[in-house]
Amino acid sequence: MTEYEKMLITKYDLLFESRLTRVEATMDNLDQHIKEIKSDLRWMFGIMLGFSGIMMGLMAKGFHWFN
Repeated sequence: MTEYEKMLITKYDLLFESRLTRVEATMDNLDQHIKEIKSDLRWMFGIMLGFSGIMMGLMAKGFHWFN
């Protein structure tokens, strides 16, 4: 193996390592954001259910479905 080939391999390894580090950091960030989004979706779903229950109650009262 020539000195040039050794230099290319070393250079490639360094580039690969830096890219892999960036990919790992990005994956960690995505994992954290997905957990936050899941939490936000649960809150939004709960609020939507509560609001629709209130609206159905008001409609039932307005149409005199119960006294």
